[in-house]
Amino acid sequence: MIAFLNAFALNTWYMVAEMAPYLIFGFAIAGLLHILIRKEQVQRLLGKPGLGAVFKACLIGVPMPLCSCSVIPVAASLYKSGASRGATAAFLSSTPQTGVDSILATYSLMGGLFATVRIAVAFVSGIVTGFLIELFCNGEAGGNAPSLPVASKLAPLQPDPAQLSSHSAPSSSAAQQKRGVGEALRYGFINLPADLAVALLVGLALAGLITTLLPPGLISGSFSTGPLAFLLATAISLPLYICATASIPMAYALMAAGLSPGAALIFLITGPATNTATVITLWKMLGHKATLIYLGSLIVIAWIAGGLLNSTLGAQTIEHSAHQHTAMQPEFWQHISGIALILILLISLYLNRPAKPAAKSCCCG
Repeated sequence: MIAFLNAFALNTWYMVAEMAPYLIFGFAIAGLLHILIRKEQVQRLLGKPGLGAVFKACLIGVPMPLCSCSVIPVAASLYKSGASRGATAAFLSSTPQTGVDSILATYSLMGGLFATVRIAVAFVSGIVTGFLIELFCNGEAGGNAPSLPVASKLAPLQPDPAQLSSHSAPSSSAAQQKRGVGEALRYGFINLPADLAVALLVGLALAGLITTLLPPGLISGSFSTGPLAFLLATAISLPLYICATASIPMAYALMAAGLSPGAALIFLITGPATNTATVITLWKMLGHKATLIYLGSLIVIAWIAGGLLNSTLGAQTIEHSAHQHTAMQPEFWQHISGIALILILLISLYLNRPAKPAAKSCCCG
């Protein structure tokens, strides 16, 4: 038992240390994107019908660090602001699959080739999904966007001009720059990590458990590649809530145990982009036909991408994954980065903990 716990702890920690430098850098880039991409700009770009808006939705969505659930209120806000069904669906499809943090984390464990394929599939799936919905659901009566709080991840906190006195002097350039840097740091190292912390820690623990229980090469035959492996990856990931970053160590551990890169790619595509909350939101917001097209097109694209990856680049991906697995002995600076990552996650959770309800006064009736 002690040997098992020791192996589990080591496998989990090695994965944390390997991913940590890239995740921390990704958090910094995400904070920068947060202050550069404003919600008003996104609404202006996507608030028009047509294929141009679908294309722009994917361009904006792929690098944006929003997870499976935080993307829902943003998409609802875009739809309320006039974005077409196709653009809304393209944004919902492409955004949760990737993000600067998950792209860098994918690179850290699976290599640049797999990370590039993941970006390309996210973009293509968003384009195809949005195009099909724009083509076949243009005349369908849609529902209303659900009453969800608009995520603050796109809208930086700024003072309300109405609350400022008419004689207030404008802020200096230095003050504005300081506020922008603070805003980027707050989002990149507090707000975003708090959103990812629980799912990421659970994902890392599960990956460590899988690595410990499933030795390399255990998954083989039809369970490793082919239709059965693809079907299992789809069935597991479809209803599951798992964010793009937290799914990476799990997919990596399954690949190390013998799962084909194509099946792992399917898990990484369908998991973040299709979960119960997303499906319910789509059904209410865009209608049943658009929802069925969304799910069907994502699954088909994921299977095609998985098959192409296995037949063309699978050997290179497996070789990199195997080398990474056998050589996973983090350097000293990676251990330091791992400690820093854990501290960032724990501190962000503490700072974003639910406020305690105010105690009722005995004088209240």
